[in-house]
Amino acid sequence: MPLDAVVMDRDLRRRGEGQGADPLKWIVLLLLTAFSLSMYLWEFANPYSDLHIHARIASEFNFADPHSITSRLAYPLWHLIVAALYQLGVPLNWAAAVVCAAAKGLAYLLMQRYIFVMLNGRVQRNIATGFALLLSIVTTIRIPGVNDWVYRGFGSPTVWHNPTQLAVIVTMLLCVPYLMHCWYTFERDLPAGGAKTMLPWRKVFVLAALLMLSLSAKPTFIQALIPGAALFFLWQWIRHPQNSRYFLQIILAFLPSVGYFMLQYLYYTGVVVPFTSGVEIGATLESVWEAIRNMAMMAAFPLFVAATTREKGAPKDPTLAMALLTVACAMLQAMFFRETGLRINHGNFNWASMSAALLLWVVVTPRFIQAVVDYRARRAAIAEQAKAGVLASADLAVAQRGLALRSAGFMVSFMLLVWHLYSSIYYILYLLGSGNAF
Repeated sequence: MPLDAVVMDRDLRRRGEGQGADPLKWIVLLLLTAFSLSMYLWEFANPYSDLHIHARIASEFNFADPHSITSRLAYPLWHLIVAALYQLGVPLNWAAAVVCAAAKGLAYLLMQRYIFVMLNGRVQRNIATGFALLLSIVTTIRIPGVNDWVYRGFGSPTVWHNPTQLAVIVTMLLCVPYLMHCWYTFERDLPAGGAKTMLPWRKVFVLAALLMLSLSAKPTFIQALIPGAALFFLWQWIRHPQNSRYFLQIILAFLPSVGYFMLQYLYYTGVVVPFTSGVEIGATLESVWEAIRNMAMMAAFPLFVAATTREKGAPKDPTLAMALLTVACAMLQAMFFRETGLRINHGNFNWASMSAALLLWVVVTPRFIQAVVDYRARRAAIAEQAKAGVLASADLAVAQRGLALRSAGFMVSFMLLVWHLYSSIYYILYLLGSGNAF
């Protein structure tokens, strides 16, 4: 299966595939956006909700006085858009809810397109639409008596209460495919270019801009992507030591975001702005267990699928490797870093795990669909060969055992998927029924 989503999307568009009327996609977008809008209007009514608090901050922005923005916040993207709408006369609750609902809808469209593109248009668009809707609401599996509140203390790949995280998800879905496009471009050009292989500089600038855009939404994804990408490209540099110019380009693309991230870190740890928060570094048995447990519950389905769907001898998937490295780095941050002082209960070092968990969902979903398609085709081919008598009995027995094992794996996968779906619906009903903002 080709892996470069950017090139595959361009090729599909050139062939006109996936560009016709797709009523279900747009119906789902309308319903999801309308439901999200009602959720955020309802949430804004709670003065202690994150949405209400962040909207109030945005309402105090003065575009004629940049200090009114920089003194309050180091990741202003969501707030700037809300502030602009508010100053144009849109009521604050509607401005905040509309931006959140738009982010939810845009993330859904990006995930739907990614799934469809990564399958190279070989499956019905409705399948991509259904999975994109699931990914728009997916949450941690609920275990009664363990996490009856689903989110609190465990996290979630998607959240309903934090507006800046909604913006992060959109930027993540732009950053990662383009980052991997920069890698696949290098792989494609390497045989012809040899040691002189480099990216076109426009790609370096676009990548740098996308990384900065994500940080301007919130650092909760880039703080895991930076070390994950560093490990990925360091390993590739070791494999291709003669291509230092390309890897220096990647470093240059990340440098602005690294600088911006460090400024944000200093801002929120009381160095740039006093009396905010401190940071405690060091792992405990409890923090290690919680990081592992939380990721396992947030991403039970994609972790199982990633471990069980790779065919023997199949080419490696660099995008999955990047996602898993990002997950690992996010978990290490959750294990080793804790806030103190004013933000002791904010849990910002755990938010990277939530973003990384959703990234893993997005990356693994088309792999799962393709694995099911391949399994059905193989099963049909073996049945046809058995009927024609062209398979020896021993070979047929081996093939049938392989199919049975793969079928059992799919059964477990579907059970986990249904469990996540149930938990997602339960969590929404819990929020609406309890009036709890979290």
